[in-house]
Amino acid sequence: MTSFPRRRFLAGLPALGLIPSHAADEQPLRDIVFGSCLDTHEHPLLDRTLTLPRDLFIFMGDNIYADKGGLPMMREKYALLKQSRFFQGLKNKPILATWDDHDFGENDGGSSCPLKDEAQQEFWNWLDEPGGSPRRKQAGVYHSQTFGPVGKRVQVIMLDTRYFRSALKKVPKELALIGGPHIASDDPSATLLGAAQWQWLEDVLKQPAELRLIVSSIQFAPAVHGGECWANLPQEQHRMLDLIKHTQATGVVILSGDRHWCEFSKLDAPNGYPLFDFTSSLMTQKHPRGTPTSNPQRFMPKTYHLPNVGHMQIDWSAADPVITTRIVDVDGQPQLEHQLKLSELR
Repeated sequence: MTSFPRRRFLAGLPALGLIPSHAADEQPLRDIVFGSCLDTHEHPLLDRTLTLPRDLFIFMGDNIYADKGGLPMMREKYALLKQSRFFQGLKNKPILATWDDHDFGENDGGSSCPLKDEAQQEFWNWLDEPGGSPRRKQAGVYHSQTFGPVGKRVQVIMLDTRYFRSALKKVPKELALIGGPHIASDDPSATLLGAAQWQWLEDVLKQPAELRLIVSSIQFAPAVHGGECWANLPQEQHRMLDLIKHTQATGVVILSGDRHWCEFSKLDAPNGYPLFDFTSSLMTQKHPRGTPTSNPQRFMPKTYHLPNVGHMQIDWSAADPVITTRIVDVDGQPQLEHQLKLSELR
């Protein structure tokens, strides 16, 4: 990882039994920038991203597109990203990342992907993860980190929705929904996160934090739309809701990508408070489909389909901290925006 102290780098690794420590003078996160679907390194949106106020940048997956060229293409594209003006411009502040199918090594891929272990090493090589790090020995790239002093802690939970995921249920092309062929599975044994990651997530959600950002490369809240989403494995979606309730984790917000367009979704009070899913997708990789798929959980009617990046600002100075989430376009203008108070997430 880049540029932040080793104490914070290790925070949230249960294998080491570490509980994040927080110095009284540690600065809280106020500006978090996040995005997905990146397949070029010279683009006005990337230049715009570097101008945004930023305490943390989150790569949410499809950070490169290398699923058709095997490991040689993966290495080449990671090298190009790593050497780019954009990535070098990000390195002065903390960076966190997870992957999605195109950097995992197989389009719509899951646990059967033959390159997943090699791809994991290339992923950590890109981020300069130390050779002896437990993250390199762990199956899957999930990890978490907590930033800020007590009372202003932000826990960032990076899920791996690829390494352990069971095969998805599909229908023939002529029966497919507008978003693709995927439908809800009726297999009770199918998994998205896998047993080890689920146990880790339970432990992490029990750690203290005021705001928790769960980063999922695919959307969590929307109903089945044909593309990849948590609703394809409904028992796993319900398990997440039950886990948040069981651990009494407050302050949970989902950040997601993958769709090549943006929308804001919400599940109303599934665990005693609303669960928001802010989807920011398509930093540079425009999708030919301009029509959004149906989403009854979309709580703002507008969607956005041109290059964009997500920007979350947290006003800790208010008696009830205010969280403002925006989708920012290439001109720096907000295309979607929603404001909520931290008390709404309890």
